[in-house]
Amino acid sequence: MIRQRGSSLLMVLVVMVVLMLGTMAAMRSTESSAAIAGNAAFAAATRQAADVGTNAGVAYVIALPAPESAVANTYFPLRQAEDAHGLPSTVNWTSVAENTLGNYKIQYVVERLCTGALPVTDPLAQCITETQPAAGSNKLGADVYESPLTTVFRITVRTRGPKNSESFSQALISR
Repeated sequence: MIRQRGSSLLMVLVVMVVLMLGTMAAMRSTESSAAIAGNAAFAAATRQAADVGTNAGVAYVIALPAPESAVANTYFPLRQAEDAHGLPSTVNWTSVAENTLGNYKIQYVVERLCTGALPVTDPLAQCITETQPAAGSNKLGADVYESPLTTVFRITVRTRGPKNSESFSQALISR
């Protein structure tokens, strides 16, 4: 009679434990990858929803009747102090009006990029301004036309969505 020692059984058990640990690691990696991809998708969707806030800010600037007058939690006639991320640090976002788009909450504030005291008496010195060359003749000595001086405004949009996703975006426009 041949005596069996059971070493084969021990080897099979060790291999099965190693395979089980490898399978568990692969499953955890897949779950992590899916969570990361989901979070990236939510963040991208909040940035897309921010376009709605930017468009609302542009419409606000176009319709702005009195650029010297502040509107609480919406419009600042002077440039605000900024935090380390370049966002206006004086804005209390809990007081800013909120628009809803599906699962997203969109808020915006507008700043005129001027410094100093109100009223702005010298836009060239106090404000970030812009002039655009207009199309004209390329003939030597021909008049060069420029558009009127425009002031630059900054629109800061905060968008919050599912799973605590939040994004900030900024746009500069001139008027």
